[in-house]
Amino acid sequence: MNSCSNCGRKVNKSSGFCPNCGSGITKDHKNISPNPNSRVEKKKYRSKNKKIVAVGSIVGMLAVVSVTPFVVKGLQKPVTKTSVTATKKVAPSTEKTAENKKESSDLLPESSKPSSSDYIIPTSNKRLLSLDDIDILPKWQLRLARNEIYARHGYVFKSKDLQKYFSGKSWYHANASFDGSLNDVERQNVTTIKAREDSL
Repeated sequence: MNSCSNCGRKVNKSSGFCPNCGSGITKDHKNISPNPNSRVEKKKYRSKNKKIVAVGSIVGMLAVVSVTPFVVKGLQKPVTKTSVTATKKVAPSTEKTAENKKESSDLLPESSKPSSSDYIIPTSNKRLLSLDDIDILPKWQLRLARNEIYARHGYVFKSKDLQKYFSGKSWYHANASFDGSLNDVERQNVTTIKAREDSL
């Protein structure tokens, strides 16, 4: 028996037409390649296309699943903590170091606002200070201790924060005639405190 080249159904060798689809049957059917447009070929073609589409869909889904975590991670904004940048003080070039004109008026923290008549270093005008006396003080407090030596004489500060701080002390009395002269102990203590400030 031969097969129909159009629908693939078995056909008797003597038949001239396919009883299924009506296509003509040639005698030498075995040597003729099947019609690519036959129903059997169309079914095979559709089946192959379905497999390709299925494989492509699976590959696409795997790609999406593997890339999604990276995309989501990239969309998340990192939380950053803001930091307060300290303003570097510029050392004055003259011997008089009561204050620095370039210092910011906001250098003193809230906790240092005038609240009592106390001194940072009560004896800084009478005895020489050692590093042990001042090494526990933070930089902003060292600045106050250094200027406290001048404040005892009534120095009128140009920096608003220093003027406000010392004006709140009961022992401070502004003296516009003070020329900045200090005794030997006070001058040495100003130098010691300034050196410690610059090392921080």
